[in-house]
Amino acid sequence: MRWFKITDRITFSHEIYINEPFIHIMNPDSTLSPRLNAIYELIKQSQKIPSYSYIWDCCCDHGYLGMKVLVNNLCKRLFFVDRLPHIIDRLADRLAPYDIGNHELITADAGDLSFDINHRHLVVLAGVGGECSVEIVKNIERSHPDVAIDYIFCPSTSQNALREYLASQSFSVIEEIIECEKKRCYEILYVQGKAEASDLVPVSLQCNIWDENNAEHRDYLEKINKPRLSKKRSKK
Repeated sequence: MRWFKITDRITFSHEIYINEPFIHIMNPDSTLSPRLNAIYELIKQSQKIPSYSYIWDCCCDHGYLGMKVLVNNLCKRLFFVDRLPHIIDRLADRLAPYDIGNHELITADAGDLSFDINHRHLVVLAGVGGECSVEIVKNIERSHPDVAIDYIFCPSTSQNALREYLASQSFSVIEEIIECEKKRCYEILYVQGKAEASDLVPVSLQCNIWDENNAEHRDYLEKINKPRLSKKRSKK
């Protein structure tokens, strides 16, 4: 079950664009994992305006999320980004027969990317630790203080470190979700960057949508808050 906290977002004025049909590289109805599907639905909802010309699937790994975005023509251009060459090479082979010029493959650290000031961007960082996400965003924001960049985060660890940074830098919440998958629960944060004025709610230091009456939430919180036993074995 998915849990939401939604804040009305600012309405932006954008160019309207139409993509050529994308030749299917996967079944449009292919099932993503619950976590990736929750992120996909956020992207799909945001593009009803549309909000973003360019979407960046950073640390993309298998690329399933980005491929579903492409299949459904949700942006003018989709960037697959990973710092591991073999991952990008594998995606290049998979996508080569279907290249119609609306996606790009980049081998790079996500913090070193270059963003066009003439477009609005959405950067997705899913499955990346909170502390690593902070370093990536610091570098992006330092290099592009005037570029309109929003973010979707789904940290695998160190959620509090990510929230502390976002709160200290006055990022605003567009939407929050808790998605549970394989006995783990994930916080998904969709935030507005700092380049544009905002009347949205600032990112909070803690997730406020955990439901203590939900057994799945309660069990997970008890698990992660349980003191860890030392791994050192007593000497015989």
